[in-house]
Amino acid sequence: MPLHQPVLISDLTRIDDRLRRRMIALGFYEGCSVRIKRRAIFSGPLTIEQIEHQQMIAIRRCDAEQIGVIVP
Repeated sequence: MPLHQPVLISDLTRIDDRLRRRMIALGFYEGCSVRIKRRAIFSGPLTIEQIEHQQMIAIRRCDAEQIGVIVP
């Protein structure tokens, strides 16, 4: 997925339950718009922004790959 391209989260069921609960508590829920703001080098974490509230989190790439998204 390219940087700054808005997508909708469609599936959070494949990620770890603790991470899923944290993401939902921070406003990253199924149906919300997000975009990748930054990619760390050497396969490091991704900084993801929740567009509606400008909330940002950094998560591991292996966790990000498990999140289902829809490109509108």
